[in-house]
Amino acid sequence: MISVTKRAVLCADEESLRNPQLLGLEESSLQAVSWIECCATAEECRRAARRDGIEEAWVVSCDDMEPLNVAAALKYDDPFKKVYLACAVNNGSLASRASVAKVDGVLSQACFVDRFVFAKSLWDERGRKISREEEEGPSFDRNDGCGKEPDMKPANGAKACAEEGECESQASLVSDGPTQSCKERRCVSKEGAGTVVAVVGASGGCGKSTIATLLASLCAKAGLVTLAIDADLQFGDMHRMLGVREPVRMDEVVANPSLMTRLNEDAKSTGKPSLVAAPSRLESSEEIAGELPDIIDAARGDYDVVVACAGAFWSEIHARLIESVDSVVFLMDARPTSLEATVHAVELCARMGLATSGFVYAINKHERESLLSAVDASCALKGSTAIELSNGRRDVEELLGAGFVQEFIESRNPLTDEVVVLLERILSDEQVKRVSQSLSSKSRRGRLFGRKARR
Repeated sequence: MISVTKRAVLCADEESLRNPQLLGLEESSLQAVSWIECCATAEECRRAARRDGIEEAWVVSCDDMEPLNVAAALKYDDPFKKVYLACAVNNGSLASRASVAKVDGVLSQACFVDRFVFAKSLWDERGRKISREEEEGPSFDRNDGCGKEPDMKPANGAKACAEEGECESQASLVSDGPTQSCKERRCVSKEGAGTVVAVVGASGGCGKSTIATLLASLCAKAGLVTLAIDADLQFGDMHRMLGVREPVRMDEVVANPSLMTRLNEDAKSTGKPSLVAAPSRLESSEEIAGELPDIIDAARGDYDVVVACAGAFWSEIHARLIESVDSVVFLMDARPTSLEATVHAVELCARMGLATSGFVYAINKHERESLLSAVDASCALKGSTAIELSNGRRDVEELLGAGFVQEFIESRNPLTDEVVVLLERILSDEQVKRVSQSLSSKSRRGRLFGRKARR
């Protein structure tokens, strides 16, 4: 009996294993490929990857676990084994989470197919490496993107990944090379660009839209070119608070990117924040969610400050948003249940591989008799400091609710000055100085709708 050495593990759902064409492969049967071990469940895949001779694992899908979790488990079992995650749609959040899980890379379908074809040329039917490849070394490096020999055409007529720029990993089957995640590339590219801030919260009604509106408006009032993005894709209402009657919506920007140029010109000419509002149709939100990181990256170089506000219902959009920004303002209100929800959300971020050490926590709607204080929040959040923001009370409803944000800023409401404290944790010293000067350069309004402002 001929001994065959398995060299690679492929984890995919049973339907895909029965029909390799669903994976983009030309093989009629994966069972006929002697050097590969096919698995449909996470436990099968982990057992197969532990066997002697296995050099590499590809995770495409799984019948009983999220593919990224399978890839992370394989890497945990053997940190020295090559593990790749293959997916049809890649994004910055997925790449960042895969990087934190120490997965060697994220491959598009075309790159996965080319990698499979190359591996087939590297190992013979008995699972032995072809000697000429070991001596000469294949061209499977960071520059060609998909891991092909120099003159090899992409499999199944797929375009070369070097042309499409799809591959997140270009590491070789026979040599180790460092990879760079989308997050790392973003950090390199944003030098000299604007500051991007996300306002998130784990409970409804804690004032995310209010604080995001004030952050954006204070920055614009100080002469900083500012863009607000309403990332509450289902029920966003920032356009009402900013007084924008016919906002440019996110689905419109996706369909017509040139609208971003118009928004930038408006922000410079009016001295007010421009706005990319939530989609007008709820059913568009899930489709638009994947475009948010690209919209943020497109705005980063054109604005001094970008403020994005997320909704209360946590989903993949929060991971994508947090991964795309420079700073995160994490809001809760003065209810203990809001703090509990915040702790759960922060723990979720940690499990997803999202950095939480730079979060700026704030307790909104705080009053002297509130049950929750900054000390309580700090203890629950393992020593992280929290800022107390006053309850804006009727001014928020009467002014911000009606779109009079500038009047609110001039009303001497203490919430305005406390939001400046948030900005001190986010912006540069020079930018904060400009914000402070803009507030003191003009006299505040004395009356609000016929009544005296609180002092």
